Amino acid sequence: MYKYWGFGLHITSVIEFPELLPFDFKYADVNIALGEIPVIDEDTAFDIGRISYRVNDHELIFSVEDVAAYYVADGKQIIIRPHPANTEDRVVRLFLLGAAIAGILQQRRQVPLHTSAVVVNDRLTLIAGQSGAGKSTTLAGLKKRQYRIFSDDITVLKELPDDDRISGVASYPMIKLWEHSLQTLQLDDRSFPVVPGYEKYGFFFHGAFDTQHYPVERIILLDAGQTDVIRHKQLHGSEAFTGVVQHVYKSTLFRQPAMRALCFDVISKMVKCATVHQVSRPVLCEPDSLLDVVTSIL
Repeated sequence: MYKYWGFGLHITSVIEFPELLPFDFKYADVNIALGEIPVIDEDTAFDIGRISYRVNDHELIFSVEDVAAYYVADGKQIIIRPHPANTEDRVVRLFLLGAAIAGILQQRRQVPLHTSAVVVNDRLTLIAGQSGAGKSTTLAGLKKRQYRIFSDDITVLKELPDDDRISGVASYPMIKLWEHSLQTLQLDDRSFPVVPGYEKYGFFFHGAFDTQHYPVERIILLDAGQTDVIRHKQLHGSEAFTGVVQHVYKSTLFRQPAMRALCFDVISKMVKCATVHQVSRPVLCEPDSLLDVVTSIL
């Protein structure tokens, strides 16, 4: 049995996860096993692309075509049934570290944001952006400029007792970069393709990974589009809330009224105490120019 830390949780698993941080503990929060997927009484069922979901108050089943089926229950159990034709373990792991963990967090009433994060003066700066906005390239650029990388893809939000601020916990010690980002940043290591057949690669930082929580001080929202120069403005009130809430990770799992209320409360509390910045860039943009604007905010 393997033992890991990830997403603020102690995880035991029958399969090895090179993406996660090996960690010793006495009691597990989540157990990952291989087995048959039970039948559930679903409240909701929907499909998104090649993934089908069935959900009730405390269980989630989702199936990825030609990859695997996953059962997630009570915020503490994941069962995987790999597809017989699938031979790529890392693809099975990828979906577990995505939708399955999102299901675990939803069942535990915790909110994950689809953001990178860096630590500056023991405070977190979250960096969000839709695909193509430059989030991963910006994070890698910050790493080259000696900023302290906290998390790449997901940050779990935490409400702590007697603290008006929202804190963040990292996901796992791997940065994922597309081929064009590698070329832009002049990186040569392509030894860990995240998904076979896609030009996206993982870079580990187990030795520098931080399992502590830190208060969120600022959120930077990146977007690429209809602008001829890089523009920066600070958002306030409902505009700040609206900009941040769209980055709830796997938001389709947070549609129930109780979870929508939780997201509203947590994100409202966060943007009340943290500054929110929108950085818009042209579609064609020099990474260093974008980095200069981002670092001026930090």
